Amino acid sequence: MSTRIRVGLVVVICLGLLAAILFVVGSQTLLFSDRFLVRSQFNSVAGLSPGADVQFQGVSIGAVQSVTLPSGPEGMIEVTMGIRTRARSILHQDTQAQIKTQGLLGSMIVVLVNPPISGSEPAPLENNDLIVGIDPFDLFEITDKALASVQRFEQSATSFEIIVDDIRAGEGTLGKLIYDPELYNSMVATAQETERLMENLGNDAEALVMLATQATEGVESILGKLDTGSGTFAQLLNEADLYESVQASADTLQEIIIGIGTLTKRAEAMTEWASLGAFRFAELMEAGKHNWLFKRYFEERGFMEQAPFEVREQAIAESFAALETRRQELLALEARLDQRAAVLDSLQRQLDQ
Repeated sequence: MSTRIRVGLVVVICLGLLAAILFVVGSQTLLFSDRFLVRSQFNSVAGLSPGADVQFQGVSIGAVQSVTLPSGPEGMIEVTMGIRTRARSILHQDTQAQIKTQGLLGSMIVVLVNPPISGSEPAPLENNDLIVGIDPFDLFEITDKALASVQRFEQSATSFEIIVDDIRAGEGTLGKLIYDPELYNSMVATAQETERLMENLGNDAEALVMLATQATEGVESILGKLDTGSGTFAQLLNEADLYESVQASADTLQEIIIGIGTLTKRAEAMTEWASLGAFRFAELMEAGKHNWLFKRYFEERGFMEQAPFEVREQAIAESFAALETRRQELLALEARLDQRAAVLDSLQRQLDQ
Protein backbone atom coordinates (compact mmCIF):
# COMPACT_ATOMS: atom_id res chain seq x y z
CA MET A 1 0.00 0.00 0.00
CA SER A 2 1.43 3.35 -0.98
CA THR A 3 2.10 6.18 1.36
CA ARG A 4 -0.60 8.37 -0.19
CA ILE A 5 -3.24 5.74 0.43
CA ARG A 6 -2.20 5.40 4.06
CA VAL A 7 -2.27 9.17 4.56
CA GLY A 8 -5.71 9.29 2.93
CA LEU A 9 -7.02 6.59 5.21
CA VAL A 10 -5.69 8.44 8.26
CA VAL A 11 -7.30 11.66 7.07
CA VAL A 12 -10.62 9.92 6.47
CA ILE A 13 -10.54 8.28 9.89
CA CYS A 14 -9.72 11.64 11.55
CA LEU A 15 -12.53 13.34 9.67
CA GLY A 16 -14.91 10.56 10.76
CA LEU A 17 -13.83 10.97 14.40
CA LEU A 18 -14.23 14.76 14.13
CA ALA A 19 -17.71 14.32 12.66
CA ALA A 20 -18.65 11.93 15.46
CA ILE A 21 -17.36 14.37 18.09
CA LEU A 22 -19.26 17.23 16.45
CA PHE A 23 -22.38 15.08 16.36
CA VAL A 24 -22.11 14.21 20.04
CA VAL A 25 -21.42 17.80 21.08
CA GLY A 26 -24.13 19.07 18.81
CA SER A 27 -26.64 16.62 20.21
CA GLN A 28 -25.85 17.76 23.75
CA THR A 29 -26.00 21.46 22.91
CA LEU A 30 -28.79 21.14 20.33
CA LEU A 31 -26.45 22.68 17.80
CA PHE A 32 -28.01 20.85 14.86
CA SER A 33 -31.66 20.94 15.87
CA ASP A 34 -34.34 23.63 15.96
CA ARG A 35 -34.48 25.22 19.40
CA PHE A 36 -35.52 28.35 21.36
CA LEU A 37 -33.95 29.83 24.49
CA VAL A 38 -35.53 30.01 27.96
CA ARG A 39 -33.95 31.78 30.97
CA SER A 40 -34.36 31.16 34.71
CA GLN A 41 -32.73 32.61 37.84
CA PHE A 42 -31.56 30.77 40.98
CA ASN A 43 -29.86 31.63 44.27
CA SER A 44 -27.78 28.45 43.97
CA VAL A 45 -27.31 25.95 41.12
CA ALA A 46 -25.60 23.19 43.20
CA GLY A 47 -22.93 22.41 40.59
CA LEU A 48 -25.09 22.73 37.46
CA SER A 49 -22.88 23.15 34.36
CA PRO A 50 -23.47 23.92 30.66
CA GLY A 51 -24.55 20.87 28.67
CA ALA A 52 -26.68 19.48 31.52
CA ASP A 53 -29.88 17.78 30.44
CA VAL A 54 -33.26 19.58 30.57
CA GLN A 55 -36.18 17.23 31.13
CA PHE A 56 -39.97 17.42 31.21
CA GLN A 57 -41.68 14.53 33.01
CA GLY A 58 -38.60 12.36 32.52
CA VAL A 59 -38.20 13.15 28.78
CA SER A 60 -35.15 15.08 27.56
CA ILE A 61 -36.31 18.21 25.72
CA GLY A 62 -33.18 20.37 25.77
CA ALA A 63 -29.88 21.22 27.37
CA VAL A 64 -28.34 23.96 29.48
CA GLN A 65 -26.59 26.50 27.23
CA SER A 66 -24.90 28.72 29.85
CA VAL A 67 -24.67 29.44 33.58
CA THR A 68 -24.01 33.17 34.16
CA LEU A 69 -22.78 34.63 37.44
CA PRO A 70 -24.63 37.68 38.86
CA SER A 71 -23.24 41.18 38.42
CA GLY A 72 -23.29 41.85 42.19
CA PRO A 73 -23.15 39.94 45.49
CA GLU A 74 -26.91 40.25 45.97
CA GLY A 75 -27.78 39.12 42.44
CA MET A 76 -29.03 35.76 41.21
CA ILE A 77 -27.40 33.18 38.93
CA GLU A 78 -28.99 33.07 35.48
CA VAL A 79 -29.29 29.76 33.63
CA THR A 80 -30.03 29.79 29.90
CA MET A 81 -31.61 26.62 28.45
CA GLY A 82 -32.04 25.57 24.83
CA ILE A 83 -35.42 23.83 24.35
CA ARG A 84 -36.43 21.88 21.26
CA THR A 85 -39.04 23.68 19.21
CA ARG A 86 -41.44 20.72 19.24
CA ALA A 87 -41.68 21.07 23.07
CA ARG A 88 -43.01 24.65 22.85
CA SER A 89 -46.61 23.44 22.87
CA ILE A 90 -46.30 21.81 26.35
CA LEU A 91 -44.66 24.82 28.04
CA HIS A 92 -46.16 28.19 29.02
CA GLN A 93 -45.43 31.30 31.08
CA ASP A 94 -46.22 29.57 34.42
CA THR A 95 -43.74 26.73 33.86
CA GLN A 96 -41.18 26.36 36.68
CA ALA A 97 -37.54 25.26 36.43
CA GLN A 98 -36.22 22.99 39.21
CA ILE A 99 -32.61 21.85 39.64
CA LYS A 100 -32.43 18.19 40.72
CA THR A 101 -29.96 15.33 40.92
CA GLN A 102 -30.12 12.63 38.27
CA GLY A 103 -30.03 9.51 40.41
CA LEU A 104 -28.69 9.31 43.96
CA LEU A 105 -25.16 10.45 43.16
CA GLY A 106 -25.65 11.55 39.55
CA SER A 107 -25.10 14.86 37.81
CA MET A 108 -27.35 17.89 38.16
CA ILE A 109 -30.17 18.40 35.63
CA VAL A 110 -32.99 20.92 35.10
CA VAL A 111 -36.57 19.66 35.34
CA LEU A 112 -39.39 21.76 33.91
CA VAL A 113 -42.72 21.46 35.75
CA ASN A 114 -46.15 22.86 34.88
CA PRO A 115 -48.07 23.81 38.07
CA PRO A 116 -51.87 23.37 38.18
CA ILE A 117 -53.62 26.01 36.10
CA SER A 118 -56.13 28.23 37.89
CA GLY A 119 -58.16 30.56 35.76
CA SER A 120 -57.43 31.28 32.12
CA GLU A 121 -54.87 29.42 30.04
CA PRO A 122 -51.40 31.08 30.35
CA ALA A 123 -49.57 32.37 27.28
CA PRO A 124 -47.05 30.08 25.53
CA LEU A 125 -43.31 30.61 25.94
CA GLU A 126 -41.46 32.86 23.52
CA ASN A 127 -37.77 32.95 22.71
CA ASN A 128 -35.58 34.22 25.61
CA ASP A 129 -38.51 34.34 28.09
CA LEU A 130 -37.81 34.27 31.84
CA ILE A 131 -39.54 31.57 33.94
CA VAL A 132 -39.59 30.96 37.69
CA GLY A 133 -36.62 29.06 39.13
CA ILE A 134 -36.89 26.78 42.20
CA ASP A 135 -33.64 26.46 44.15
CA PRO A 136 -32.26 22.91 44.49
CA PHE A 137 -32.24 20.83 47.64
CA ASP A 138 -29.05 21.86 49.48
CA LEU A 139 -27.64 18.76 51.18
CA PHE A 140 -24.77 20.75 52.68
CA GLU A 141 -27.17 23.17 54.42
CA ILE A 142 -29.12 20.26 55.90
CA THR A 143 -25.84 18.71 57.04
CA ASP A 144 -24.75 21.96 58.69
CA LYS A 145 -28.09 22.23 60.51
CA ALA A 146 -27.81 18.63 61.65
CA LEU A 147 -24.28 19.25 62.94
CA ALA A 148 -25.47 22.36 64.78
CA SER A 149 -28.30 20.34 66.34
CA VAL A 150 -25.83 17.64 67.40
CA GLN A 151 -23.61 20.28 68.99
CA ARG A 152 -26.55 21.75 70.90
CA PHE A 153 -27.53 18.25 72.01
CA GLU A 154 -23.96 17.65 73.24
CA GLN A 155 -24.06 20.92 75.18
CA SER A 156 -27.42 19.97 76.72
CA ALA A 157 -26.05 16.54 77.63
CA THR A 158 -23.01 18.16 79.27
CA SER A 159 -25.24 20.52 81.26
CA PHE A 160 -27.49 17.63 82.30
CA GLU A 161 -24.43 15.66 83.40
CA ILE A 162 -23.29 18.60 85.56
CA ILE A 163 -26.77 18.80 87.11
CA VAL A 164 -26.73 15.05 87.87
CA ASP A 165 -23.29 15.38 89.48
CA ASP A 166 -24.57 18.25 91.65
CA ILE A 167 -27.59 16.17 92.68
CA ARG A 168 -25.35 13.24 93.59
CA ALA A 169 -23.17 15.60 95.64
CA GLY A 170 -26.29 16.66 97.58
CA GLU A 171 -26.26 20.23 96.24
CA GLY A 172 -29.40 22.16 95.45
CA THR A 173 -32.98 21.52 96.51
CA LEU A 174 -33.36 18.26 94.58
CA GLY A 175 -30.02 16.93 95.83
CA LYS A 176 -30.90 17.69 99.43
CA LEU A 177 -34.34 16.18 98.95
CA ILE A 178 -32.81 12.90 97.72
CA TYR A 179 -29.62 12.55 99.80
CA ASP A 180 -30.23 14.59 102.99
CA PRO A 181 -31.55 12.27 105.80
CA GLU A 182 -32.49 15.22 108.01
CA LEU A 183 -34.92 16.44 105.38
CA TYR A 184 -36.46 12.96 105.25
CA ASN A 185 -36.80 12.89 109.04
CA SER A 186 -38.37 16.36 108.96
CA MET A 187 -40.88 15.24 106.34
CA VAL A 188 -41.76 12.15 108.43
CA ALA A 189 -42.18 14.31 111.54
CA THR A 190 -44.38 16.73 109.57
CA ALA A 191 -46.54 13.85 108.37
CA GLN A 192 -46.90 12.54 111.93
CA GLU A 193 -47.79 16.01 113.23
CA THR A 194 -50.36 16.38 110.47
CA GLU A 195 -51.90 13.03 111.43
CA ARG A 196 -52.07 14.12 115.09
CA LEU A 197 -53.71 17.41 114.13
CA MET A 198 -56.29 15.54 112.07
CA GLU A 199 -57.12 13.34 115.08
CA ASN A 200 -57.47 16.41 117.33
CA LEU A 201 -59.61 18.03 114.70
CA GLY A 202 -61.89 14.99 114.73
CA ASN A 203 -62.23 15.22 118.52
CA ASP A 204 -62.85 18.98 118.33
CA ALA A 205 -65.44 18.37 115.65
CA GLU A 206 -67.33 16.06 117.98
CA ALA A 207 -67.20 18.71 120.75
CA LEU A 208 -68.43 21.35 118.29
CA VAL A 209 -71.31 19.10 117.28
CA MET A 210 -72.28 18.66 120.95
CA LEU A 211 -72.06 22.43 121.52
CA ALA A 212 -74.20 23.10 118.46
CA THR A 213 -76.74 20.56 119.73
CA GLN A 214 -76.92 22.30 123.11
CA ALA A 215 -77.30 25.70 121.46
CA THR A 216 -80.11 24.34 119.31
CA GLU A 217 -81.87 23.00 122.37
CA GLY A 218 -81.52 26.39 124.11
CA VAL A 219 -82.99 28.20 121.11
CA GLU A 220 -85.87 25.74 120.98
CA SER A 221 -86.53 26.36 124.70
CA ILE A 222 -86.59 30.12 124.18
CA LEU A 223 -88.96 29.77 121.23
CA GLY A 224 -91.19 27.51 123.34
CA LYS A 225 -91.39 30.14 126.08
CA LEU A 226 -92.23 32.78 123.51
CA ASP A 227 -95.02 30.61 122.17
CA THR A 228 -96.47 29.90 125.63
CA GLY A 229 -96.38 33.60 126.65
CA SER A 230 -93.74 33.36 129.39
CA GLY A 231 -91.70 36.51 129.96
CA THR A 232 -92.02 40.21 129.03
CA PHE A 233 -90.92 39.80 125.44
CA ALA A 234 -93.36 36.91 124.92
CA GLN A 235 -96.21 39.00 126.32
CA LEU A 236 -95.17 41.86 124.04
CA LEU A 237 -95.37 39.51 121.08
CA ASN A 238 -98.53 37.65 122.03
CA GLU A 239 -100.68 40.28 123.86
CA ALA A 240 -102.75 42.23 121.31
CA ASP A 241 -103.79 44.90 123.86
CA LEU A 242 -100.17 45.64 124.74
CA TYR A 243 -99.32 46.03 121.06
CA GLU A 244 -102.28 48.42 120.55
CA SER A 245 -101.21 50.45 123.64
CA VAL A 246 -97.65 50.77 122.30
CA GLN A 247 -99.03 51.72 118.88
CA ALA A 248 -101.26 54.43 120.44
CA SER A 249 -98.31 55.79 122.41
CA ALA A 250 -96.25 55.96 119.23
CA ASP A 251 -99.06 57.84 117.44
CA THR A 252 -99.33 60.31 120.33
CA LEU A 253 -95.56 60.84 120.30
CA GLN A 254 -95.74 61.47 116.54
CA GLU A 255 -98.46 64.13 117.04
CA ILE A 256 -96.37 65.79 119.77
CA ILE A 257 -93.35 65.90 117.46
CA ILE A 258 -95.47 67.45 114.68
CA GLY A 259 -96.80 70.07 117.14
CA ILE A 260 -93.28 70.91 118.27
CA GLY A 261 -92.28 71.37 114.62
CA THR A 262 -95.22 73.75 114.07
CA LEU A 263 -94.25 75.77 117.17
CA THR A 264 -90.66 75.92 115.97
CA LYS A 265 -91.75 77.33 112.60
CA ARG A 266 -93.95 79.91 114.35
CA ALA A 267 -91.07 80.89 116.65
CA GLU A 268 -88.80 81.35 113.61
CA ALA A 269 -91.46 83.54 111.95
CA MET A 270 -91.82 85.61 115.15
CA THR A 271 -88.04 86.03 115.30
CA GLU A 272 -88.00 87.30 111.73
CA TRP A 273 -90.81 89.75 112.45
CA ALA A 274 -89.03 90.94 115.61
CA SER A 275 -85.81 91.53 113.65
CA LEU A 276 -87.74 93.44 111.00
CA GLY A 277 -89.51 95.53 113.69
CA ALA A 278 -86.18 96.33 115.40
CA PHE A 279 -84.70 97.39 112.06
CA ARG A 280 -87.72 99.57 111.30
CA PHE A 281 -87.55 101.10 114.82
CA ALA A 282 -83.85 101.87 114.31
CA GLU A 283 -84.67 103.60 111.02
CA LEU A 284 -87.45 105.58 112.76
CA MET A 285 -85.04 106.67 115.48
CA GLU A 286 -82.44 107.71 112.87
CA ALA A 287 -85.12 109.76 111.10
CA GLY A 288 -86.04 111.39 114.42
CA LYS A 289 -82.42 112.47 114.94
CA HIS A 290 -82.61 114.63 111.82
CA ASN A 291 -86.09 115.99 112.45
CA TRP A 292 -86.05 119.66 113.65
CA LEU A 293 -88.61 118.82 116.28
CA PHE A 294 -86.57 116.02 117.99
CA LYS A 295 -83.02 117.00 116.93
CA ARG A 296 -82.32 119.09 120.04
CA TYR A 297 -83.44 116.23 122.30
CA PHE A 298 -81.02 113.78 120.70
CA GLU A 299 -78.17 116.33 120.80
CA GLU A 300 -78.72 116.87 124.52
CA ARG A 301 -78.83 113.09 125.13
CA GLY A 302 -75.65 112.51 123.10
CA PHE A 303 -77.28 110.25 120.48
CA MET A 304 -76.24 112.19 117.34
CA GLU A 305 -73.44 109.78 116.26
CA GLN A 306 -73.87 108.34 112.80
CA ALA A 307 -75.42 104.96 112.24
CA PRO A 308 -73.22 102.15 110.84
CA PHE A 309 -74.91 102.23 107.44
CA GLU A 310 -74.36 106.03 107.28
CA VAL A 311 -70.68 105.51 108.03
CA ARG A 312 -70.46 102.91 105.28
CA GLU A 313 -72.26 105.15 102.80
CA GLN A 314 -69.94 108.07 103.61
CA ALA A 315 -66.85 105.86 103.21
CA ILE A 316 -68.14 104.55 99.88
CA ALA A 317 -68.83 108.10 98.67
CA GLU A 318 -65.33 109.21 99.65
CA SER A 319 -63.82 106.19 97.83
CA PHE A 320 -65.78 106.99 94.65
CA ALA A 321 -64.64 110.64 94.85
CA ALA A 322 -60.98 109.54 95.20
CA LEU A 323 -61.35 107.12 92.25
CA GLU A 324 -62.88 109.83 90.09
CA THR A 325 -60.02 112.21 90.95
CA ARG A 326 -57.49 109.50 90.05
CA ARG A 327 -59.30 108.82 86.77
CA GLN A 328 -59.14 112.49 85.81
CA GLU A 329 -55.42 112.53 86.58
CA LEU A 330 -54.86 109.41 84.41
CA LEU A 331 -56.83 110.95 81.54
CA ALA A 332 -54.72 114.11 81.72
CA LEU A 333 -51.53 111.99 81.79
CA GLU A 334 -52.75 110.00 78.76
CA ALA A 335 -53.41 113.26 76.86
CA ARG A 336 -49.87 114.49 77.59
CA LEU A 337 -48.42 111.16 76.47
CA ASP A 338 -50.38 111.37 73.21
CA GLN A 339 -49.00 114.85 72.61
CA ARG A 340 -45.42 113.72 73.23
CA ALA A 341 -45.95 110.70 70.94
CA ALA A 342 -47.19 113.01 68.18
CA VAL A 343 -44.11 115.24 68.61
CA LEU A 344 -41.82 112.19 68.47
CA ASP A 345 -43.53 110.94 65.30
CA SER A 346 -43.06 114.34 63.60
CA LEU A 347 -39.38 114.37 64.59
CA GLN A 348 -38.94 110.82 63.26
CA ARG A 349 -40.50 111.79 59.90
CA GLN A 350 -38.19 114.80 59.69
CA LEU A 351 -35.16 112.63 60.39
CA ASP A 352 -36.27 110.11 57.75
CA GLN A 353 -36.54 112.87 55.15
